[in-house]
Amino acid sequence: MNGDRHTAKYSPDGRLLISFRSVSPKGKTSPYEGDWAAWVGTFDDVISGRPGQYLVRLKDNLAGADCAYPGVEILPDGTFVLTTYGHWTPREEPYILSVRLTLAELDARSPK
Repeated sequence: MNGDRHTAKYSPDGRLLISFRSVSPKGKTSPYEGDWAAWVGTFDDVISGRPGQYLVRLKDNLAGADCAYPGVEILPDGTFVLTTYGHWTPREEPYILSVRLTLAELDARSPK
């Protein structure tokens, strides 16, 4: 879960969803470098330095690492609403984007 600008919320099942800009430590590279990403796992994963359940790219930022001061909210039904800015369209100025998702949707897409 290397990156910066982390914003976290707990899901109804107790897991964390953390939204952030993916930035690797010096000497390492992430496939999501400079992109808007989310990590799903537990607080114990964070404290223990474990990789968590999974990492997902929310959106490919097309201009270096200029993106993601993410807001994260959770609705009463467990839907997450994540909002941030970034360069999402080639040769266009950055703009704000929101995504709505549930952990059930992400779980279904994650490698087992």
